[in-house]
Amino acid sequence: MDEGNLLDVLLFTPDEFDVQFFIMPEGVKKPTSAQVNAKKPSPETLVQIDQWNEVQDSIAGRIVVTGEQVDEANRLAQCVRDNSTVAFHGLLHPDNFNFQVPVGFNFRGFFHKGVKDADGHDRDGNRVIWDLKRMGNRSGESLVRAQIRANMYDLQAAIYTHELDMAGVPVQYYVIAVDNEGYVTPFRITLDAREKARYQWGKLVAAAHRVNMEGMDMGCEFWGDSDGFFNL
Repeated sequence: MDEGNLLDVLLFTPDEFDVQFFIMPEGVKKPTSAQVNAKKPSPETLVQIDQWNEVQDSIAGRIVVTGEQVDEANRLAQCVRDNSTVAFHGLLHPDNFNFQVPVGFNFRGFFHKGVKDADGHDRDGNRVIWDLKRMGNRSGESLVRAQIRANMYDLQAAIYTHELDMAGVPVQYYVIAVDNEGYVTPFRITLDAREKARYQWGKLVAAAHRVNMEGMDMGCEFWGDSDGFFNL
């Protein structure tokens, strides 16, 4: 289960929780194959099987979570709400932001799509797009900066702001990182950082075109420049 998705729903679209998630009742256990196939199951086993089948019917394709997982996600969501930077800039104000906003566009022969966590305007009227990230045990400038680069969240920022950046529309992009303890580390992905990531994006798209034409038999040098070399 993607616990980041659970946190997103509880923070941004709580009305969607019951549509997407099902909380497994306490004490309900999946019967073993031996219990299911028993020739003379005990009364307790029959009750267990009936409970399990009833729960399966109730799930109806939703993501199964435990009460503990929901409590933990709610705790982290409250930490984000209480963060002074998030509150000061009004990043969760329902009148100023739309949440879970789909984005999709064609770029150099490929269709790019995703979902922006939040898109709107801050308390000063500035256009802002921001994304919430669970960072495990990472908090603070150094660790979060490294994680942003390692997971290419700067590239995600370049994609989500692409149409605005290309049109010359000023937009701020934030990553709001929260760790397992509830510490929140807000990061701004600057226009300069997005431009650098856009260069990498172009290389990835070019490589994808080459994959379509040549396959991946070349090995590591596939990712080098046109002459096969990497540059240092």
